[in-house]
Amino acid sequence: MASRLRRRKARSLGEMISSVCFYAVGVYFVLEAQLMREEGEPTVKYLLMGLAGVACILGGARFVIADMVARAGKAVK
Repeated sequence: MASRLRRRKARSLGEMISSVCFYAVGVYFVLEAQLMREEGEPTVKYLLMGLAGVACILGGARFVIADMVARAGKAVK
């Protein structure tokens, strides 16, 4: 079980590429949501677009978030 909790530091090329893609799409969606809001689109449309953008940005930060959660778990113990 201890080996399962150990984290590897090196990320594969595929993981780095997918992180960059998540960030890029997330920023695009957030900017698109701002444009939709300025153009007077229905509220639900730009809110959902913005939410999707934030979710993509969080997806890009998934390794950072996992490391923070692991550190917080160690601090509690």
